[in-house]
Amino acid sequence: MIFAKLNTPSTYTPLIGHPVWEEALSFLRELNEQSTLGITQLRGDKMFVNIHTYQTKPESNCRFEGHRNMIDIQYIIKGGELIDWHLKEHLEEDGTYLCKKDFQYYLVPANLSGTRVHLKAGHFAVFFSEDGHRPQINDGHNDSVLKAVVKIHRDLLS
Repeated sequence: MIFAKLNTPSTYTPLIGHPVWEEALSFLRELNEQSTLGITQLRGDKMFVNIHTYQTKPESNCRFEGHRNMIDIQYIIKGGELIDWHLKEHLEEDGTYLCKKDFQYYLVPANLSGTRVHLKAGHFAVFFSEDGHRPQINDGHNDSVLKAVVKIHRDLLS
């Protein structure tokens, strides 16, 4: 996982210079509260952006998720939420892996403590294939978010 502020490139220097990361971050820099909701293809099914809005929820109503092939860049345009993180190797699969959506739910063992980030406007987090994440947690200040999620297939970074 990488947690950074978009307008502070020194917080994400490992991503700078690679054309895929540059394309994704450049797209995010152009977003604002009037950005059109929906999916924008950047490189077909290998790289796209979903701009959406939703109500945040109590932690007890949020679930860990992960992906095998896609990397998420989750960027908050407006509002804020908490996101929990664990390496998937410490989590237990919960239900069936949805191959077409590249999506799996996970359970956290009771004795495992993890990392929580406060994602707010202007900040982003990158979740790699090895990362489990639990988004949408209410941060106590924002009831909703306007968010962009860039999906990047890991083959583009090979």
